[in-house]
Amino acid sequence: MAKVGEGDPRWIVSERTDGANVNSWHWEERDLSQHTHSKLKSIFAEHAIPIPEDMGKSVEYLKIEEVSDISGDVTVAQRKGKMMCYFELKMTLKWVGKMADADQVVRGKMEVAEVDHDEFRNDYDIAVTCQDNDAASQQLQSVVQVAGRATVRQEIATFFDALFTEYQIGKQLKSGAALPPPPPPSSASASTSPGSNTAAVGKKSTAQSKSSSSSNESTSFSWKMRWGAPVAELYAALTDPSKASVYTRSPATMDVKAGGQFSFLGGVISGYYVDVQPLTLIKKQWRLGSWPVGVHSLVVLQLVKEEPGVTTLEFTQSGIPAGELQSVQEGWRANFFEAIKAVFGYSLEYM
Repeated sequence: MAKVGEGDPRWIVSERTDGANVNSWHWEERDLSQHTHSKLKSIFAEHAIPIPEDMGKSVEYLKIEEVSDISGDVTVAQRKGKMMCYFELKMTLKWVGKMADADQVVRGKMEVAEVDHDEFRNDYDIAVTCQDNDAASQQLQSVVQVAGRATVRQEIATFFDALFTEYQIGKQLKSGAALPPPPPPSSASASTSPGSNTAAVGKKSTAQSKSSSSSNESTSFSWKMRWGAPVAELYAALTDPSKASVYTRSPATMDVKAGGQFSFLGGVISGYYVDVQPLTLIKKQWRLGSWPVGVHSLVVLQLVKEEPGVTTLEFTQSGIPAGELQSVQEGWRANFFEAIKAVFGYSLEYM
């Protein structure tokens, strides 16, 4: 969060009297249980189990078929800026296989009685059972007891290592940084793309108001700009922290990749990247430090090369809290687009 008196006056964060989570000092948490359950089910669906070399020709196939049951809580939280993760999961996975010289399909289960945030990198217990007890079943069960268990432990560790990296678990957040919003529950969650439902606007752009499911009003707007700049140079101006530090006249940090974080104007603006396609697309979750904790807007910038030295930039921002539209628009113009134009000498036309 910006210190009072610093940064552009259009994007200054005043001291809060409403108990907001200033400087990430109080407790803040996010429930990732549903997201984790869904992702692990997806990871293990039809997941092959490695077959030992000495059995390579005798086993026709062996795989984890599905996660038939999963329960437990997964929570990420911060206290006084320190990121933490607590989880405890219980899982049942179905496995299936077939020996090359046998007719029957062998089925069984792997039971993870408990895996938690302290033990997920260790050899926690996984019980392996089989429906039958014939020779083929015993052979495949012996493989699952070694390779199947190792596969489950490795995939769970990989998933939580990635989650720990995304949420910076164990690290101290910079002042004002907020938890990213929870991941979308499914691919059905639609994201706004430039021009998808909003016509290009003129120099006085038209804002569209929307109501969320919680009845909290939010606003969106779009701009279409023609820049007298090569697409590579304009993209660099938007993604290079050294260039951004020049035209914003303050330190800028940008880890330009999906999940990477950014910060401008001394932390007045922060968020993280959702999708980055070099030279063509930048999609990010964006917030002002004065917004309520956990509130982000979606910013999408799409670059199109018209001709050498000319680039069209389609800009859309949605999910802006009610009453913040004018401040957001003025801030983008003054601190970014007009500043880039002035510093690098590019021409700029709002279409």
